[in-house]
Amino acid sequence: MRERINNYWTNRAEDFSELRLHDFHSGLRARYTEIIKDHLPKLDSPRVLDLGTGAGFFSFIMKDLGCTVTGIDYSSAMLAKAEANAADLGYSGIVYRQMDAQELLFPDESFDFIITRNVTWTLPDPYKAYSEMCRVLAPGGGILNFDANYGQSFKEADEKGEQLCHPTQTAEQLRERNAIAKSLYICDKARPQWDAEVLISLGMKYIEMDLDIIRRIRDEANTDARYSTISRSVTSSLFMVYARK
Repeated sequence: MRERINNYWTNRAEDFSELRLHDFHSGLRARYTEIIKDHLPKLDSPRVLDLGTGAGFFSFIMKDLGCTVTGIDYSSAMLAKAEANAADLGYSGIVYRQMDAQELLFPDESFDFIITRNVTWTLPDPYKAYSEMCRVLAPGGGILNFDANYGQSFKEADEKGEQLCHPTQTAEQLRERNAIAKSLYICDKARPQWDAEVLISLGMKYIEMDLDIIRRIRDEANTDARYSTISRSVTSSLFMVYARK
């Protein structure tokens, strides 16, 4: 399943990179930056892990905020896009590594801040990923996760036999996405309550949830359907979870 998920995202690397670059040059960049600044530790050059960096969107924002940034992704194709985008945008000093979020190859307490978006719902074992995040997080550090009940929505749509259409994905890709969603246990969890319970069980001392984060990141000017990062079917389930160690 891990390789199947990797193949899906590898096949989407090109269009996914285009989407994230559009986000970066839109109002979403400033909106996410303000949210991140509210939670970033007040340190000189915080050590940041961009977990599931994809095309590098958050790694660029974190670099702009004066952080020491490491971005990881399981897909080598995604990492190639992140590195190319960094070069094109003039960013240097960001370290990109191919790595599984469920098996982080970093020593304990390596980072002051971990940021991730739309990753936990795609993982075969998100509990293990959270456990690894907590392990490599330094005391006082924070985890900021933007996610949604995407898998649950895709699973329900597939069961209803709804038409498969997407501005940047083929019907075959959508069928594979839905099939993967059906196999992931997190898609049957009540989120983000499940996330909060897991993080508390792993020793996090402070939890903050925003079940309506869309109100802060919606970009009214970003109206082109090809670049919409938010599916209408899951708008109401977008959330943010912040945990501090």
